Amino acid sequence: MHNVNTTKGKIILGMSGGTDSSVTAMLLKEQGYEVIGVTLWFYTHSHSYAANDSYPEFIHEAKKLAKELNLEHHIIDARKEFRDTIIQFFLDEYMAGRTPSPCIQCNPNLKWKLLCAKADELNCEYVATGHYIKIVKEDNYYYIKKGKDLVKDQSYFLWNLKQNILCRTLTPLGEYTKDEVRKLAKSFGFARVATKPESMGICFMNRMDYREFLQEMIPDINKKIGKGKLVNTQGEEIGTHDGYPYYTVGQKRGLSLKEKSGLMVSKIDKKNNILTLEKKDDLNKLHINVSNYYFHNIKDINTNNITTLVRGLGRNPKGFSKITIINETELIVNLENPAWAIAPGQPVAFYIEDKLIGGGFAENNK
Repeated sequence: MHNVNTTKGKIILGMSGGTDSSVTAMLLKEQGYEVIGVTLWFYTHSHSYAANDSYPEFIHEAKKLAKELNLEHHIIDARKEFRDTIIQFFLDEYMAGRTPSPCIQCNPNLKWKLLCAKADELNCEYVATGHYIKIVKEDNYYYIKKGKDLVKDQSYFLWNLKQNILCRTLTPLGEYTKDEVRKLAKSFGFARVATKPESMGICFMNRMDYREFLQEMIPDINKKIGKGKLVNTQGEEIGTHDGYPYYTVGQKRGLSLKEKSGLMVSKIDKKNNILTLEKKDDLNKLHINVSNYYFHNIKDINTNNITTLVRGLGRNPKGFSKITIINETELIVNLENPAWAIAPGQPVAFYIEDKLIGGGFAENNK
């Protein structure tokens, strides 16, 4: 198992100022590491990226904790890169009629990229995070496994972390539950850290509904898209909607139907601004088309005990899956039991028991 060892050395830790990264720092220090805290500044509500902009509260908290723990601490201002890559991806996907998960893009392409670059700059072999996952080495490949606290499991959003990242990442909290982590904070003498509230949802929306966020970031979106038609599977018009970017597969809210039907979105036609509606049970699918897939070891797909997750802790298909590779970028998943409301752009992750073997992005069934 790829556990934290007692060999002293320098290690970069992603520090948010919250409970998890703070306790991670305490554990690593206790185990003999020279911990260097790095706080990533990804988002600001304004569009200013001036060097003298005031830091948000979480950065002040991270600085304060680093000082209390006697850690060297660095702040990386990546606001513009985050805006130009992750937020732009989020906007582009909704404007394409898809349902994005920005964390899937951010983790390998920005968060770990910056942490690893800082580790190289400061001659640190490892980087560490406060994720509730385990990283193990099996058959010369590194894998993520679900942590002890299944409610806090974040593996679903990490399937595209490549080997060069996993081989140098340490995640001590995989061995603990959240309750145990809070108790550890108190035992280390940091009761204040133990009471910090959980951060929830997409970081840059600050609990805002994504529709409001789209309107804020694309002020002319309503003028550009406009209202559209709702149709049934026979193509008959049955109502109107506010514009395709405001909807995802499985949604009922915000539909103006001529008469109540219980129907929900099953397909988004961006080109014509049309939403097709179906009954809830008709959104169950036994096949998922997946694009841009990645596996640590492609041979893993040849086993008969693969399970599929199509949403983090939400409603997932029961039973096992068979994966068939179509070409270098496409595969098909055949499910033992149906998955519900698969939206194009949605992450799909594959497991053997609690071991994450890879993933990809859902597409419309062909």
